[in-house]
Amino acid sequence: MVAPAPDSDVTQSLRVLLQPYLTLLRLNNKWDFFAPEIGEGSLFRYVIEDKDGQRHTFSPADELSWFHPKYFWVRFWQYAIMDEPDLFADAAAERFCKEQAALHPTAVTLIELREKLFTQADLLSGRNRTDARFYTVKTTKHVQCQG
Repeated sequence: MVAPAPDSDVTQSLRVLLQPYLTLLRLNNKWDFFAPEIGEGSLFRYVIEDKDGQRHTFSPADELSWFHPKYFWVRFWQYAIMDEPDLFADAAAERFCKEQAALHPTAVTLIELREKLFTQADLLSGRNRTDARFYTVKTTKHVQCQG
């Protein structure tokens, strides 16, 4: 209730106290977060470059069922990587290099796909909200794999 509440002295005081939780749980929403369009936010991907120069793209959250309890931990971790790359990107890249060791990775690129506005007109014209035209790609960090 605090995050989307209109600005006032009371809500500002409560936000100072609750900000770590609001950030961790991605509850930092504006007053109008339900209107006029509801967006997906950001999606996380990583690209492994192997010793032959081939690129392999992975979407960790897509590999889990939405009903699996681990799904939400993976999503929170991905949001942390995208929101605070200086703190989390190197550790994440190291983990992904180890997870994909069979590909003989030389580097990993962490990517954030930010959703653009998808309107009712887009839906009625037969477009899909997951089409590439509705996302901008932001490279979070490029890291060389060790070994």
